[in-house]
Amino acid sequence: MNTDTEIRKSDSSEVNDDRINLKYQDKEYNESFKKWRKQKQNSIGFYFVEKPNQLTYQDKVGFIHDYPEAIEANAFRRVMNVLGFILLYKVIFDIFSTYFLPVFLEIMGLDIHTAFFSGERHGNETLIIVIDIITQVVGRILPIAILIKHIQMPFSVMLPTKITNKPMFRFCVPATLLVTAVCSVMSFSYEEILEEVGINTSRSLMVPKEPDNLVLFLIQLILAAVVSELCTHGVFLQFTRQFGDGTALIITSIIYAVCTYDITAIPFSFIITMVIGYFTIRTGSVVTAVTMRIVQKLFIYVLYFLDYIADDSYSATLIAMIFFASIVIGLAGTIHFFCNHSDRFSITLKERYLSASAKVLCAASCIPLIVWFTLSFVVTILNLNFKV
Repeated sequence: MNTDTEIRKSDSSEVNDDRINLKYQDKEYNESFKKWRKQKQNSIGFYFVEKPNQLTYQDKVGFIHDYPEAIEANAFRRVMNVLGFILLYKVIFDIFSTYFLPVFLEIMGLDIHTAFFSGERHGNETLIIVIDIITQVVGRILPIAILIKHIQMPFSVMLPTKITNKPMFRFCVPATLLVTAVCSVMSFSYEEILEEVGINTSRSLMVPKEPDNLVLFLIQLILAAVVSELCTHGVFLQFTRQFGDGTALIITSIIYAVCTYDITAIPFSFIITMVIGYFTIRTGSVVTAVTMRIVQKLFIYVLYFLDYIADDSYSATLIAMIFFASIVIGLAGTIHFFCNHSDRFSITLKERYLSASAKVLCAASCIPLIVWFTLSFVVTILNLNFKV
């Protein structure tokens, strides 16, 4: 029979926290981040002490040391469960707002008509845009509010605003134009492949016909970008950075891409979100993420507006000119940045104790995360428009 006896060491233990790369953040962020992770009542923060004050002695075994991999694995599972439940709420809300809310409003007599599978809506433009604003904001704010209450993370950590790398911040707009333009060009080839296998990649976009609605549409576009980035590269990114910046970048990029529910957008949303996340970490501010996402969304929607509104005889020329100008601006900005501030770009993506494969296994065994991914996959399949 085994008996456990508690053995105390001296209080001179040191914390080996060198795997957390916080040198790109301001002092307030670093202090708040470490303080949050040290809270005893916080079951989400992962904080490992290399030389603990207390060891456990077990008969026939000896002193038992807590392995950092085991501690990180437990913390990572808890975090994945929390994220899984939050994302599960979001996908359920998205299903309701996309497939059932418009039908309910139509039954109530409002001027809105929706095709169930394609999600294409017709009717009062103002009503459609207002519904979009409400659903996009509520669909993100509510789950994030629940997450914030659960993890008790300081706002200075969740939403860091101080820019610690101003040259790279100034470079973020040209970089966004370059990456978005290149990804858009690549998407043309990708869409041709999907067309060959019978998937119609043409997208439905409501183009406001009245000036007042156009202003409202731009407000909705910018507001959605702001709320999205405060959630993605604010709360989600900072919440998962305790497991390494590389892990946090991959997790947030996958979440953003999957939540598009669009097979044509998933790969390029992943790439662009990775770039935005990288810039966010390197500049130390979520303001960078918001700026880059607004630029990216405006670029995409300008292309769609031209495609829908401009005459076919010159719309292709206008679109080609925008692509060319964006690439030239992006390349010029890249050359200028690397000639003058090349030391401000690279970062060391330090991982923690748990291997990447072990993290994948932990995530794959998380039931809420699996259910969220399955529902998202189903919604993505429902959004496919096959050729007849």
